[in-house]
Amino acid sequence: MRSIRQIGFGQGVLLLLLLFNLLPIYFMISNSVKSPIEFAASTLTFPQVFQWGNYATAWEKINLSLYNSTLIIGISVIAIVGLSAMSAYAFSKLRFPLQNTLFMVVFGLLLIPGFLTLIPLYLQIKKLGLTDNYLALILPYIAGGQAFTIFVLKTFFDQLPGEIFEAARIDGAGNVRIFGSVVLPLSIPICTTVAIMNITSLWNDYLLPSLLLNRTHQTVTMALVSFETSTGNYGLSDYGGMMAAYLIASVPLLLLFTFLMRNFVEGISSGSIKM
Repeated sequence: MRSIRQIGFGQGVLLLLLLFNLLPIYFMISNSVKSPIEFAASTLTFPQVFQWGNYATAWEKINLSLYNSTLIIGISVIAIVGLSAMSAYAFSKLRFPLQNTLFMVVFGLLLIPGFLTLIPLYLQIKKLGLTDNYLALILPYIAGGQAFTIFVLKTFFDQLPGEIFEAARIDGAGNVRIFGSVVLPLSIPICTTVAIMNITSLWNDYLLPSLLLNRTHQTVTMALVSFETSTGNYGLSDYGGMMAAYLIASVPLLLLFTFLMRNFVEGISSGSIKM
């Protein structure tokens, strides 16, 4: 009887936590179809008249930035995972001079706060003439994502049985074939996990894009912030359109998690990442 009560109490706590986490989503959805006057009257109730035009306004303001973010982050994450997988394989399964020293250098990069490199990075990008260009974000993103991804993938590669690699070498496979035909297929879940982590982090980045990009190349976070300064009807801030823009901007990540959740969970449970 006591265990049943404990289970019921635990489920009740989980239900409360679920409702608490769903509250911001409800707030965003309900207010995305309100006029500024209805938003000012109450932020917790659904409107009497649904303002679907808020979504058209929001899409008009952020559609280009959604394309920019998708392009920049897509290229960046593919390069991050690809280059990091090759580097992690080299650190894990190959032997070369200063191997441990170089890996400790990579690990040490994780200890450096990103904001400390903002000014040198900005000056370097400006000197190269890459400001107001997609490469102004793609190159720093690729470089910045290497350390964490290499560390996670190396930890996973270290756990792979050595017999697999010995059997592949007996069959005459070299390192390139082993990496492409053996390691990568086994690494799909963990690669998906680190890819999602990088996508989420880069999608929400505002500081670096605001320093390096102009309005034409702005990312979705820049568009959302600029939306906050705009005004709608009656001289009030267009909070309904703003919430609609937030909802539209969250759809790509929701779809990503929906279709890749299984691989994400497998990667988390593989032991390479401790949550």
